[in-house]
Amino acid sequence: KEVFQKSFQGYNSNHLVQHLYKRFPKAVVDETLEKYKIGTAKHWLGATVFWQIDIEGKIRTGKIILYDPETGKRVKEPFNHINWIHSVLKLENFQLKQCFFGEHLLKEDLDKPVAIVESEKTAITCSICSPELIWLAAGSLQNLSIEKAIVLKGRRVFLFPDLNGYDQWNEKAKSISFYYRDIVFTVSQLLEQNATEEERKEG
Repeated sequence: KEVFQKSFQGYNSNHLVQHLYKRFPKAVVDETLEKYKIGTAKHWLGATVFWQIDIEGKIRTGKIILYDPETGKRVKEPFNHINWIHSVLKLENFQLKQCFFGEHLLKEDLDKPVAIVESEKTAITCSICSPELIWLAAGSLQNLSIEKAIVLKGRRVFLFPDLNGYDQWNEKAKSISFYYRDIVFTVSQLLEQNATEEERKEG
């Protein structure tokens, strides 16, 4: 918890935060940072930490990602700049059990529909643009699971997979619905229907 609290500073050097400030009103960005508990990591200069806080308010871990301050895209050269707080802290006997990024927000409004995307950055950007939904991130295409989905029971859920991920999430939605029949899924084909060939190549 100490590391968690200390991360809520250094936004002037946080590349993702600075990128968001250029595109949205500062007050809206600040409100989003507070809502999603987004922090700054010292692991790489300018890095962001996305804390995974479960529906009970427990901190599971934090994902550290470095973004390009101009483009807002992840830094992948000379290596993919992603790490985990529990790895950096070298916590002994730590057993990672991930939850959705933004999962803690589910308790705030029990009636609001939920939208799930792959990346944390997409979730926070969409939450600014479409606040009528609770936006969560699975973390990757493979991270939408039956185990994680138990917190979605009784909710209406819209899935927005990245390009080329529609079939996989559509099948996953069917298998999750088999276990939890009170989750109503809609899998969006928005990207599949509107993407250009160039966008498809880039994923």
